[in-house]
Amino acid sequence: MKVAFLTTTLEETIGWGRYAAGFLAEARRRNGRENVVAPNPARLRSSEIRWKQPFLALLDALVLQEEVKSCDVIHAATEPVAPLAMMLSFWTGKPYVLSAHGTYSDAMTYPWYLRWLYTLSFRRASRILAVSRYTAEVVSRTFKAQAVEIVHGGFSIVPRSLEKRALSADHRVLSVGAIKSRKGFHTLVEAFGLLKRKDFTFKAECVGPKDSSSYVERLEKRVRELGLEERVVFHGRVSEEALQRFYADTDLFVLPSEHSGTAFEGLGLVYLEAMAQGVPVIGCLDSGAEDVVRDGVNGRLVTPGDAEALAAAIKEIFDDPVAWEKMATAAPESIERFRWENVGADMDAAYKTVVNERS
Repeated sequence: MKVAFLTTTLEETIGWGRYAAGFLAEARRRNGRENVVAPNPARLRSSEIRWKQPFLALLDALVLQEEVKSCDVIHAATEPVAPLAMMLSFWTGKPYVLSAHGTYSDAMTYPWYLRWLYTLSFRRASRILAVSRYTAEVVSRTFKAQAVEIVHGGFSIVPRSLEKRALSADHRVLSVGAIKSRKGFHTLVEAFGLLKRKDFTFKAECVGPKDSSSYVERLEKRVRELGLEERVVFHGRVSEEALQRFYADTDLFVLPSEHSGTAFEGLGLVYLEAMAQGVPVIGCLDSGAEDVVRDGVNGRLVTPGDAEALAAAIKEIFDDPVAWEKMATAAPESIERFRWENVGADMDAAYKTVVNERS
């Protein structure tokens, strides 16, 4: 099987890049490096969503068609390169599949003057490989796409740095993600305020790049208003080594992602990272977290934007050490299906299916 692999980025500090880099590495492992054609994203003039994109995609397709002709299938690993995959498919006669991650799986995310192009690109794909059930539902509903199936985003498991200790008396909570509205940090802060009013002991660490907008300022102001300065800390971006220490030292991981316009959580690698370290997690309904978090088994799922429900879920987990221990034990066992070896098998099966259908 020879694959042409297209992506917007391979930068692993962002979700798109981490998924794409993992998919690419797994494709090379399964098919051999010589059987994967992967143009450097920097070469692609049509990887940005802008008004010139139809013309730039056509130009990129003309340049790349000779490389792609020898391939059996084209994989657009991130949504912005879907038009390029469609045009390459037209020029070479090869089928293409499209990975659908999250926000850009919603047709209304795209500017009106490009919506026709992306609608055509999504509908003409031989398969759309959605990273979660929720993403698949959004793609099907907004693009009216038919050939949608689930191929979860993969995960490279970091060995547990420590055997998980017993539940700590100070109830340590960790949240990891870009400090922006879509990640629900405002709801998390309100939940912490409710817990403080109930005299519940906790210590919260929030880790992730800080949005340059006024959102972070409003969050920090609200922390002061609620008297949480000694309990809630926003650390900003940290090294991978430091992040793993945070995971190892925490008792509970919480990321209450919610919708912000068309933006939503497509899957959430951070939930998997926490569970790999034996940490129970709390996520939200109406998102890809539903594929990761098994309510009552490895964590809890709550209604997005509901601070009272979030506070109650945090308190319930900490108030029952036996349930916490069961969740902590179940957490690392829950992520096996997200290993790249397993995801790669699903991806390979999708490739073979579309190639056979075209034969």
